[in-house]
Amino acid sequence: MKIPTATYRLQFRPEFGFERAVFIVPYLQELGISDIYASPIFEARSGSTHGYDVVDANRIRQELGDTEALERLLTKVQEHQMGWIQDIVPNHMAFSSENPLLVDLLENGPDSQYRDYFDINWEHSYESLRGRLLAPFLGNFYGECLENGELNLRYDQRGFSVWYYDWRFPLRLESYSAILAYNLQHLRETLGRTHSDFIKYLGLLYSLKYLASGQEGRERYDQIFFIKSMLAELWDSNAAIRDFLEENLQVFNGEAGHPESFDRLDRLLREQFFRLAFWKVGNEELNYRRFFTVNDLISVRVETVHGATDGQGVGRYRDVFVQPLIEFE
Repeated sequence: MKIPTATYRLQFRPEFGFERAVFIVPYLQELGISDIYASPIFEARSGSTHGYDVVDANRIRQELGDTEALERLLTKVQEHQMGWIQDIVPNHMAFSSENPLLVDLLENGPDSQYRDYFDINWEHSYESLRGRLLAPFLGNFYGECLENGELNLRYDQRGFSVWYYDWRFPLRLESYSAILAYNLQHLRETLGRTHSDFIKYLGLLYSLKYLASGQEGRERYDQIFFIKSMLAELWDSNAAIRDFLEENLQVFNGEAGHPESFDRLDRLLREQFFRLAFWKVGNEELNYRRFFTVNDLISVRVETVHGATDGQGVGRYRDVFVQPLIEFE
């Protein structure tokens, strides 16, 4: 086993990636450095200056360079008889809309395949948080943000989401019906009840009534894929349906200065697996374990990991860290 005698920390960030680090390796060797201590290199939140806000531990961070660039750096280190110590982040991830595991959790709640990855109290003593994850990222109290028009309902290929500036919060599939069925008579009159696309549209509404849950996890994900794919196809191919849904989104988004116009959006948000809140309430109502007092670093349940799982548990997430980046003799 090689024991480091002198380490030098490399803090990777977008402006200092793998390619630039290659050029300082000879200099570090001349200084007498035996091993490089590298900051986290897995996919982190866009623009992160430290890399500890990981969003995907299965990918090398693209802002630092591709896999080939990392391999060139590691080869350079090896050529200079130096070692590599990799700082990893096995105990928390970023609470971010760039985190695919968390996005899945926000969308599917207790039915998410990643529900056990994070330490969340789904049975909170506060009724408003039972079965929901607190999202304390608003710059003001929820009601004020709502009535100021800062919460915006949108649609893209990923589905319906509520946006708060750069934050994206996906809606649970069960609540799509409220948007799709609103003023349905107008769409029926526009297309005609026998139009093939209108029939497909009704099929979506029917599918949403019978979404699987609980032990039927795989079936639920198959249904979600079908519903989102069909909705995207209708949105892209039928201008009347696209215009109809855009009008519905505008209605749900309300009008600043008219508090009652936000009632539909408020009811929709109360159905979600997350609860948007003023960031300051995090210290009082938080129902997930975070990293120290940082709201946007959600802890991973590493204490439950004792090896590989059946493919659905935390073990799969942790296993990525035990694979060697390069073999040093």
